[in-house]
Amino acid sequence: MVLIEPFTKYEWDFQIKLRRSIKVPKELEELDVIIFHCPFDLVFLERLDKPSIFYNHRSARPYTFMFKHILRHIEPLRREVLIKDDPYIIEQHKYLYSLADVILSNSRFTQGIMRAVFKVDSYVCYPPVDIRKFRPAKRPRRDFFFSVQRINWQKRVELQIKAFKGLKEKLIIAGTSKGDYDEHVLRLCEDLPNVEYIGRISDDELVWYMQNAKAVLQTGYYEDFGLVPVEALACGTPAIVVDEGGFKETIHSSHLGVRVKRPYISNLRKAIRTFSIDAYDPKELREEAKKYSMERFRKEMDKYIRLAITRHEEKKLLCRCRDRVSN
Repeated sequence: MVLIEPFTKYEWDFQIKLRRSIKVPKELEELDVIIFHCPFDLVFLERLDKPSIFYNHRSARPYTFMFKHILRHIEPLRREVLIKDDPYIIEQHKYLYSLADVILSNSRFTQGIMRAVFKVDSYVCYPPVDIRKFRPAKRPRRDFFFSVQRINWQKRVELQIKAFKGLKEKLIIAGTSKGDYDEHVLRLCEDLPNVEYIGRISDDELVWYMQNAKAVLQTGYYEDFGLVPVEALACGTPAIVVDEGGFKETIHSSHLGVRVKRPYISNLRKAIRTFSIDAYDPKELREEAKKYSMERFRKEMDKYIRLAITRHEEKKLLCRCRDRVSN
């Protein structure tokens, strides 16, 4: 069974009924503008007269472009129920999105999914990266490749391990799903002298590995945005990514790294063999990362907060006009 899968109609309705049955949290009532990340929580707007923003980070991926892929991992009876219930779930998403005054997407990729599947328009607002925390080292080592992610099937870590099998280059993999290590990844790496799995690491260690790597690898399945490549750029380190999803937007130039096309294993091996850190300018990489700074994010969010307030007032005015006409 996959870790992330679509809900059936029954499971969806339970989540909505649960939120409708409880009192609106006091924290929400005290806010001037509410920013939601979970689509289920938008149902509170049925009882809240507040300007609102829905910031969409995941393009409803269990129900959209990943739906058929996920179904292959699910037992047959549940699969049939999910297929039957999917049109209902799509319509329920549309209703919840309609409650928000402004919808933001974390990438053009996510924006496209919202428009294609749910017929919803949104604004792109890229997430911020802490460029003060992620910064270049004075004398980086550059003697290994580095990969970091939460370990699950969507990150396709096996692809990286297979690509490095038999190569002279070293790969260090960090991250876990729970605990300090992922047992499956440990087994995959145990007979490979050039692939080291280090499991959970601290924030300081993360920065060190990004600063000193030749390149940072990411192979996530259609990442909606993907912070890791931008964090690498902030450290003056190029990224090697698969040619999918939000990676196309962050690693948009050969001056920033390599976008590997399918077939991924063979082309990733080729990219590693021919990779040269001397082809990249750390200062140029750092300048690119500054486009995702916290200061930029604050300015953009301030603009969308003001837009949410304006739209909310317009909605209220329209409702009052309709009430007068009906009376």
